[in-house]
Amino acid sequence: MKVLFVCQLNSVRSPMAEGLLRKRAGDKIDVQSCGLSPIDPNEFMLGVMQEVGIDMSEHEPLGLAEVQDEDFDRVIAFTESAKAGAETAFEGSDIQVELWAVPDPGEGSLDVRAMLNNYRAIRSNIDARIAREFRLPQ
Repeated sequence: MKVLFVCQLNSVRSPMAEGLLRKRAGDKIDVQSCGLSPIDPNEFMLGVMQEVGIDMSEHEPLGLAEVQDEDFDRVIAFTESAKAGAETAFEGSDIQVELWAVPDPGEGSLDVRAMLNNYRAIRSNIDARIAREFRLPQ
C-alpha cells in the first residue's frame, strides 16, 4: 500500500502523519507527505515527534507537484485547500482524496507551553486516526 499525506506547508501535520504511520507500519506501507507550498520543518513539530521516539530532523519537505505523477492507494489531506489541491493534481486518475480535517496547531495562544500542548494534541489526534483507519495497534 502507498499512502500520501497532504497539508499546506509539509511542515507540521503531514510530516507528523508520515512519521507516525511509518513508525506503526514499518515497511508494510510506503508513506510520503507533501504540501501545497512546502517550507522547512517546524521546530515544535520536530520536538513533539522526538518525544515519542520519532526523529523527523531529516524530513525534506516536498511539494505536491513533486509527487503528482506517482500512484497512491490513499491520499489524505488535512485541510480543505490541501484536499482541493490534491484533487486537482490527481484529476483524471482513480485516486480519491480523503479529508481528515485537523486544525493548525500554531493557531491560538502565543504561550510556548500552550502551543506545545496544541502540537501534542494534534500528534495524538493524527496517531489515533492512523491506528483506527489503518487497523494498526496503538
